[in-house]
Amino acid sequence: MTDQWITFANLDRLLDRLRERGEVYAPGKDEAGDFALIEPRRGEPVLLEYRNFRLSPKEFLMPHNQTLLRFKDGRAEEPEWPEREMFLFGVRPCDARAIQALDEVFVDGESPDPYYARRRARVTVIALACRRPMSTCFCRSVGGGPGDGAGADVLAVALEEGLVLRPRTAKGEQLLASVADLTKKASEAATEEAEAQIHAAEDQVMPVPMDEVARRLRDAYESPVWEAAGRKCLGCGTCSYLCPTCYCFDITDEVRGGDGRRVRTWDCCAYRLFTLHGSGHNPRPTPRERWRQRIMHKFRYAVENHGHPFCVGCGRCIRNCPASLDLRTVLKEVGA
Repeated sequence: MTDQWITFANLDRLLDRLRERGEVYAPGKDEAGDFALIEPRRGEPVLLEYRNFRLSPKEFLMPHNQTLLRFKDGRAEEPEWPEREMFLFGVRPCDARAIQALDEVFVDGESPDPYYARRRARVTVIALACRRPMSTCFCRSVGGGPGDGAGADVLAVALEEGLVLRPRTAKGEQLLASVADLTKKASEAATEEAEAQIHAAEDQVMPVPMDEVARRLRDAYESPVWEAAGRKCLGCGTCSYLCPTCYCFDITDEVRGGDGRRVRTWDCCAYRLFTLHGSGHNPRPTPRERWRQRIMHKFRYAVENHGHPFCVGCGRCIRNCPASLDLRTVLKEVGA
């Protein structure tokens, strides 16, 4: 299917159509006033110009706290699984690319994770290209870009009077086919304008030196960079919890009397308890080792195992670190 065109008035109708099929989330402001994916109210225009969300969309696929089992009187039961579709409209390209990375771990491997896979099957991702990347963005240095469509079912580019809709997967083609009465084939001029807008946004993204980063990290296991970063790190976990590709978790049983549940909860390699053995030994005893592990995992081990970094350059960890740690600086200094 070729690029499609939809006016802003018909975009509202499209979202209403999707509400009939399932849950719809789109850019808006949450109760704290932050930009977020929220359920938009009918009749309210959807935000199309916004900074990226503070929280990534991974929460929709891998909830912060997820009940895996409930048990009572010696019997275990799985919770009911929602069957309706879920549409995530306005996901930025970096976050769509992050969803693709999570799919590689939880769906595409030899043993798919059934809890993630069930939720993932319900989700359709409609990404919205960036017009004004933030100063902390470096998506192009890790393989993405403001108009990258990886991980999205449809890539949308907002112009002055409407959006160019570009199908990226079979699911995206089916979605656009189901609302064909609201769209039309995009004109050549609209497609060219969309491409020009994407290229202009690409020029705003500052590059980060990533040449042979995996090799440089292999040779930098004892680099003084880790000690310097570790001295500043508070071990708060903000970077991991906001990161769209971090996926470490813990599983615990919560029991009261004969009732209980098994819960999967996000975890973080910045925590001392993350690698603490029952014997009391900890192979990562200080922030130095823990910060090294985070960078090694994303930029060395992921490259060796998946062929690309497990970082999409969204810049959340840089913008929100209370100690002002900047992994771009670390990557520049490693092996220098």
